Amino acid sequence: MTGAGRKMGLYQGRIFWSGSVSLVDGRIEEPHTLQEAQAADFHHTFYFSPEQALKIDDGECGFFWISEDGEVEAEWRESLGRDIIGSIKEQITVIEWMESMGNKADENEQEREREDMTGFEKFQQKIKDGILDYLPEEYQGAMVDIVHVQKNNDQDKVGMAIRKDGQTVAATVYLERYYAEFPEWVSEQTIFKTLAEEYLEAQAELSQIEAMADAVKDYDSVRSNIRIQVVNRETNQESLRHCPKKEIEGTDLLAVFRVMFYNQGRECASALITDAVMEKWDTDLDSLYETALKNTVDQAPAQINSMMSMLFEGEEPLEPGEVFREEGLYILSNPQKNNGAAVILYPGLLQSIAEAAQSSFYILPSSIHEVLLMKEGNGMDAKELQSMVMEINQNEVAPQEVLSNQVYFYDGKEQKISLALSPEETRELAGNMEMASAGHGKMTESMEEEMER
Repeated sequence: MTGAGRKMGLYQGRIFWSGSVSLVDGRIEEPHTLQEAQAADFHHTFYFSPEQALKIDDGECGFFWISEDGEVEAEWRESLGRDIIGSIKEQITVIEWMESMGNKADENEQEREREDMTGFEKFQQKIKDGILDYLPEEYQGAMVDIVHVQKNNDQDKVGMAIRKDGQTVAATVYLERYYAEFPEWVSEQTIFKTLAEEYLEAQAELSQIEAMADAVKDYDSVRSNIRIQVVNRETNQESLRHCPKKEIEGTDLLAVFRVMFYNQGRECASALITDAVMEKWDTDLDSLYETALKNTVDQAPAQINSMMSMLFEGEEPLEPGEVFREEGLYILSNPQKNNGAAVILYPGLLQSIAEAAQSSFYILPSSIHEVLLMKEGNGMDAKELQSMVMEINQNEVAPQEVLSNQVYFYDGKEQKISLALSPEETRELAGNMEMASAGHGKMTESMEEEMER
């Protein structure tokens, strides 16, 4: 198979032999070389990332390869269809392949990767090369993969997944935290040991979740575990491409749906519901939303605290009628402090606050876990509040936990929520903040130059 005269594919400057392709839009998702396939004895589950292997097995993606004469092939050609085959051909170039070319390409690629590696990439490689030495004997000979997983706000997270022989689904432990949090003086042995322990715990938990996940296919068995999560519409274009979602009127937010998993009565994980899962359930979006909202209200009830109360432990949460009795910000979330921004959807909650206070109010998106409330006419206008939110999002909130840069206004008379500023005003505000930030940077540079002189 690797002799002179066969063909290979060229995709985004990389030579490849096989790959996965989305059966929805025909986009190539993950290409692999012939050498990778050979090393895994041509079992795609051993050399594709766990996420891609699962997509292939679930029918979300198709597996294809380049034949010796340069054709795009699949196990059953009809399973991809002419449109998908055509889409693959548009994205690749077929090239003549020689074994010597492969060796030279591998050498050049390895050298280039060594030169281009950042500190974090070197850290990933070090973990990949050494982690098996810190795992039990059963993991010796396992395949260590560095995987990229898309999280909320289309944030790409880098993780480590380890698959033993015959294992199709593996736990993922994310590496950014280890790279960022461990000081330089901490020994590699300590990092490896800590990472290995966390991985074994994650794998044990995954094994339990895997057994529970079979129940997801049966709507009635998981119906009571479905909840709502509120996320941003614009920053989740990719991650929610194949998920059911409902727009939240008057905002830039979406309601999406998650199945909660429990271990000994404790929430241990959740999974985003996809279109494919929803099709198996044979239910419509409105019914799913109604069920999920009721569950969320019952299982994660609204909790309100004054900002000042956060300084004093043990202070009881407030009732809706107690909000705004004193000036300042109020925190709206749930007892779990997890995906608490969904409380803005709870029937009658915002209106009960407005009626008790006899005032409309602003809603500041603190994160996906909570929002802040401020009474109208409390000393800050919408532009000032939105500037504050944008600055905090940029400097203090983890990218995957940002809810929005918009501030919302709840009108008690109209009983509806809306954007406090128009999209045009928001863009203008963002531009002014960017110019101010750049000006501050230039001023600082000028001051430093003057001091040096």
